[in-house]
Amino acid sequence: MIKQLIDIDGYWEVIVYYNVDYNFFNDIAFELKAIGSPVEKIDDVYYNLKYKAKAVTCSNIRKHISVVLFNYHKNRYDYINSIVHEAEHVKQHMLKAYNVDDEGEPPAYTVGYIVMRMLMINHKLKLL
Repeated sequence: MIKQLIDIDGYWEVIVYYNVDYNFFNDIAFELKAIGSPVEKIDDVYYNLKYKAKAVTCSNIRKHISVVLFNYHKNRYDYINSIVHEAEHVKQHMLKAYNVDDEGEPPAYTVGYIVMRMLMINHKLKLL
């Protein structure tokens, strides 16, 4: 399991876990609790991620923080698809927090920046 911290110019913090190791899910649960996720939601995240989802994003728009969790993916294209998908959720939560419309260049650059940062760590660590 690999942890990445992304600071989006002081506006938002993104904590990303790649290839979640369920032996360490208590550490992730602690992180989720720290951003304000209720215990029931953490239980749902665990269940969905372990049995259904390829990735999950949890955000606290008041604290301007998101936690993104990626399961192991079987191929690089599937991983890239999940990265783009979850980066879009982070962008949506950011725009909601700052009351910004989701159109035009700023939202497009924002999601592009998040995806780029996630792909950089993936490339560097050879996850893809």
